Amino acid sequence: MTQTYRERVVPGVWWIVVAFLVVGMLSVAYGAALGTGVGLVVFAVGAGIVFVGTRAATDTIVIDDGELAVGRARVPLYVLGAVRVLTSDDVACARRGFDPHVTDTAFTRLPPWGPSHAVWVEVADDSDPHSGWLVASRHADEFRRELTEAIAACHGPSGE
Repeated sequence: MTQTYRERVVPGVWWIVVAFLVVGMLSVAYGAALGTGVGLVVFAVGAGIVFVGTRAATDTIVIDDGELAVGRARVPLYVLGAVRVLTSDDVACARRGFDPHVTDTAFTRLPPWGPSHAVWVEVADDSDPHSGWLVASRHADEFRRELTEAIAACHGPSGE
């Protein structure tokens, strides 16, 4: 099976701008108090922390080789069931525990800076500790479509 979907869920531009503004303010403050050299070092270290932190905090969603992978977590497609897109209001309800489908045993990837839409997919395997997966996506409709097609292809034409 070939890779059918790949998405890297990165912070929005405003999160990165704000992070760099904070680093800039700190570097100016330290530079004014302790010298320009210290300010430049603070900026370089802070920018590095923002860059590394942003890379480490992002997840990649991949549908490939009969499995769904979000970051390092993986689940085989044959144990997955119904898939639906959650709008921003639905995601807010799910975060607060008001969505009856999204239980406390759900695997969730909803970063605070993440997109406003998400995809919910049920896990049909009773031995799995998770009732489903709730994953933020910038392209939720495309992700749902590709995941639904991959699950159907995995189950075969007879719905095994």
